[in-house]
Amino acid sequence: MKSEKVTTRDRIRYALDIVYSQVFNEGRSELYPGLVSGPYIQHNPLVADGIDGVVSFLRQAGRVPCEVKRVAIDGDLAFVHVRYLSLFGQETAGVDIFRFDVDGKIVEHWDVLQPVPTDSKNNNTMF
Repeated sequence: MKSEKVTTRDRIRYALDIVYSQVFNEGRSELYPGLVSGPYIQHNPLVADGIDGVVSFLRQAGRVPCEVKRVAIDGDLAFVHVRYLSLFGQETAGVDIFRFDVDGKIVEHWDVLQPVPTDSKNNNTMF
């Protein structure tokens, strides 16, 4: 029987699937610590560094329905374009950027969030 080689890219994709399908869409913040390694570095100014800071934020946010629109992986970085259907009561466009270690564990996070306006000066969506 031939063994399959699991790449770091596969591990990153697996972690991202859990983050968005279970942590956000199902509100399962308890899963996040298993996806993280080392001293978790957080760049969102509303969330403290470390796993306790992000888990506290995720617990406060609860279930956050979302749709992943695009994923790009470049080396140890993943960029995720997300439609948050109700982030603190508001539809929000987001881009999450994660840095991973060689085992596919999250070590660093950045995000950019923008409320989706009701009116637009063009016919393009944010997604």
